[in-house]
Formats: sequence, structure tokens, C-alpha cells
Amino acid sequence: MQKITLPKLKTAFTSCLILCYFIANSQCPQDNEFSKVTPKRDLRGVFLPTVFNLTWPTTKGNTLATQQAQQNELITILDHLKTNNYNTVFLQVRPASDALYVSAIEPWSNYLTGTEGTAPNPVWDPLTFAINESHKRGLDLHAWINPYRAKNGTYANASNHPIIKNPSWVFTAANNANLKILNPGIPQVRDYIVSIVQDIATRYDVDGIHFDDYFYPSGAMTAAPNNQDNQAYIDNNPAALSLGDWRRENGNKMITMVYDAIQAINTNLNKNIVFGVSPTGIWKSGTPTGISGNSTYNDLFYDPIAWLNAGKVDYLAPQLYWKITGAQDYVSLSQWWNDQVKAKNKQLYVSQAYYKMDDSNNWLSAELQNQTIQNRAASMNATFGQIAYSYTSIKNNSKSINTNLLAAEYKYKSFAPPITSKDAICPNPPTNIKITGTTLSWDTPAAAADGDLPSKYVIYAFSNTAEAVTNKDDGSRIIEITAGNQYTLTQNQVDTKFIVVTSLDKNNNEAGTYSPNLGNDDFELRTNQLFSVYPNPFSDVFTIELNNASFNKARITIFDPSGIQVWQQDFESRLDSKILVQPTNVESGIYFVRINFENGSSESFKIIKK
Repeated sequence: MQKITLPKLKTAFTSCLILCYFIANSQCPQDNEFSKVTPKRDLRGVFLPTVFNLTWPTTKGNTLATQQAQQNELITILDHLKTNNYNTVFLQVRPASDALYVSAIEPWSNYLTGTEGTAPNPVWDPLTFAINESHKRGLDLHAWINPYRAKNGTYANASNHPIIKNPSWVFTAANNANLKILNPGIPQVRDYIVSIVQDIATRYDVDGIHFDDYFYPSGAMTAAPNNQDNQAYIDNNPAALSLGDWRRENGNKMITMVYDAIQAINTNLNKNIVFGVSPTGIWKSGTPTGISGNSTYNDLFYDPIAWLNAGKVDYLAPQLYWKITGAQDYVSLSQWWNDQVKAKNKQLYVSQAYYKMDDSNNWLSAELQNQTIQNRAASMNATFGQIAYSYTSIKNNSKSINTNLLAAEYKYKSFAPPITSKDAICPNPPTNIKITGTTLSWDTPAAAADGDLPSKYVIYAFSNTAEAVTNKDDGSRIIEITAGNQYTLTQNQVDTKFIVVTSLDKNNNEAGTYSPNLGNDDFELRTNQLFSVYPNPFSDVFTIELNNASFNKARITIFDPSGIQVWQQDFESRLDSKILVQPTNVESGIYFVRINFENGSSESFKIIKK
């Protein structure tokens, strides 16, 4: 392990810096991304639909062999997602008022055992299994629920299914005799959906509860006065709202009740379950200008903008299942949704149509890659990732989507962003971090002030200590995200890199320990650098002289040892390629300097102010 340090610096450096460069205090700081091209806080989700056995389980049945095949299939899926740098699973656990988990309220799903209401034999809990296996791999898991769909098929329903127990709650879609919907206009139905959510959120260690866009069926409501929910409209409309407004208000009430129920569970049980919805991608036809198509507001009768305004969702994930350009232009729609979410200080994750690589649309992977690039544009300042529909295209590496993403947009690992309105308390950093041979290991720290232990850890490899401070939010430096307490480095990483390990809690708040013993702790400038710095230490002014290089513009940023920016200035080029830096209001001590050039490159070094 290479060590080139200035002796007099070592003691001062260790005393002021050894503890933490991600400050662990009552409020967890979150800086801007170092580069949105390589974001480290980037939700990369995948929908796993269970309905019709679309992606998992692809085989249903009630033998031990089938059960083992289902478990092995799910493990293979999770391993595949981890390998391809996804970080969040949206598993459909209630496709049609049924359960792919142990439930005392609703029957076992036909899509699991082949017969609705028949428990797997021997009994196992697919949701518990999925949570444990996901978390073991550092993946988050959201329980995906269809709120109102009761059935879409001809299979027999169990005696405890709402179609049998409460037939008055159910209506049939006008355009599909096999599609049964729980009536959103009946108050007892809303209470029932809340009870389902409460049951899952209380008993399971899920990271989120997710709803899709199944509210009223699209294009399947007959006109008044013969509409399927006419009697509910008469009986439950004290405000005398129009039919459309009443239907939308039913959705508003249910979303509010679900959100409030989850918040109560989070508070009472020290959980951090987030809640979001994937609405259809168009709110109203004509909004934004130039956009046309079926909408959530007028065709499905629900209003996600009302939910945002009321603060009753943590995020939205609109289904923007269209290409860039056209009457449903992805760029226009994604920017519009971003701006609505930003105004209410919420988060946006865009749902993307991976399946259109496999159907008659015949999309190339470049379409989805360009959409991901759009999600990271500077103007997309409330957008923190995307969700693929669905896993099948990833399983098949359709149009080389995995290969191409891993070479570019998903080249580096990431973790889902924290939602600081839910929890802004940092975990404690890992302790006793050490390298033995090529084995990096650490101990689990004590619980933080809110009782949270780390749920996983992030491992970074920087070029030196200066880069570890100045580039700490650079996603390209992440080499692993793991739920374990050790990792095997390469010998080259041991010899040439500065290693940092950080903790993530259940909200993905991050805190990490900086230790000079974890790698290359060079103080002196590398001999092959493009620049030299003098004097160092300095009194008032120091010079950065570029060696055989030129620039048009450069930005100099100075950080204190904890990574907090203390000074910044932009510089224009000079004929002698020298940058004279005179930082103001900077006390004596050790600092870290980063030079950003207009071509996107950067260099970092330590400096001492006398």
C-alpha cells in the first residue's frame, strides 16, 4: 500500500479528518450530484407483474417442485437485476384483490398456486422471501398493489374474495365481461383498501407501497344514468358533485386515507415506508401544449395533481410509454411532470416502456437510453430515476438493452434517493474499517438517534484523499453496494486507490467514515499531473500552473476536511496558463481543492493555509 505523506501534516490531518467526511449529525446533509451523467442517487426500478404470470412466477401450481422452481426463479431475477445495476424491485403482490403473501383478509392468489384461496403446501410467504432476498442483495423492495381490480379472467373465486363476500361492491367493465372492479364510490371499499395497505405495511419490512393506474377502467364506464356506479353516485354524493368530479374525489379520498395510514405506521413502528403511484402519462389532453391522448383526469377519473397539492404522495412515477417527439412527446411530458412534482417538493421517477422493444413498436434500446439521458437533464431537477416495465425485456436482453445500458447510463452503481421529508437523520458510520490482504471489512455501528441501523453499505474507490473529499458525490467512484460487512478488493485497488465505506439507513440517508489507513494517502502531487501548485502551504495566494495544457474556463472549488464547500470562483484562460487563487474568508488549516474544466474533467489536491 503506497504511502507518501508529509510527516508534519500527518498528525494534523488525522486529528481533523479521521472521523467523518460525510457528517453524521442530527440532520443528514445531501449535496447535489457531482455529475448527473453519473448520479449516485438514482432509482433504477423494475416492475415485476404477477398478473397472468407475466414475469413471476411464470409457472403456477401447488407442488413442492413448483414452489422450489418459483423461489429459484425469483432468486435468478434478483441476481440478474443486481448484475445489471438496478436497485429497486416493484413486486406485484395483490394483482386482483388476492394475495401473494400470507393474508387473513384476502385469498391466496390463483397466480401462485393455480387455485384461488388454496395455500401453498408447504406454506411459504413469497413476500417475506422476496424482501429478504432483495435486501440481502442491497435491493429495495416496494409492494405493488392494484387498488381496485377484483378480477380479470374466468377462474373461480375463493369464498373470502370480495366478489363473493361483498358482491354489491363490484361492477363489471362495460367493454370486458371478465374485468371486475371494486367500486371506488363506496366508502366501505375505501376502508377495505386501507386495511389491506395497513396489513402489509405493519407486518412486512417493505421499503414502499406502490399503486398502479387501475382506478376506474379506461373507456369502460357506460354513460349516466345507466353507468355501473349510478346508485353509489346517488347514495354517496352529499356535495352534489358532477359525476366526473365525484369519481375523482373518490380517488382523492382513498389516496389521502392510504397516505395517512402509512404515516401513522411509520411513526408508531419506526418504519420509513414510502408511498407512490404510477398514473397514466397524460394528466389532461392538451397539457402541456401539443400533447394529446387519453388522460387520467377525463378517462380514468383520478387526479394525481390533486394528490400532489394535498401532499398525499411521496413520489409519482407516470407511465410515459411513448417515444421522444410526437403527440405524446416524452421530453415535453417528462418536463411537465417534473415541474409539477418540483413545485410540491416531491420526487419523480419516470415509468418507461421497455416492452415496446418486444412488440410491434420495435423500439431500439437507444430510445430508452435517450429517455434516461433526458431524465438526467439539468432542468429535470425533481427527477431521481426511472422504472422499467417490465422485467421480461431485461431477462431477454431485448435489443441489447442490458449490454448498452451497462456500457453507458447504468455503467456505475447507484442507490435510490432518500426522501428527507420522511427521515433526515443520518445513520452512524461503519466502524473498525480495515483492509486485510484484499479483504475490506467493517463492523456494524450503534443505532442512530432515531434507532436506525445501516441497511446496506456503499464502497467507493477514489484516486486519493483529496478526491475522496472533493468528489464524494461522484457515482462513478462506487464499486459496490452491499448488505454485508466485507468485500473483496482487487490488488490494484488496494495498491492505488483510497477506499471509503459509508452507511445507508432504511431511507437511504448516507454517512461514512474517512480513514487515512484505507489506501493511497498521497499528499504530494502526482508526477504525471497536468499541473503544479505553489506555494503549499500558502499564506494568501497560491498558483496553479498547468503543464503543457490549456483551458478556456476553469472553476476552482475549495472544501474543508468534512467536504463542505467554503469557497468557489470561475477563472478565464491566461496566456501563461497560470491560475492565481486568492481565497477569502478561509481560516488556517487543511483544505481540498478541485479544478473543474469545461470539458467535464477535474483534478483534486490537498493544500494548507498557514
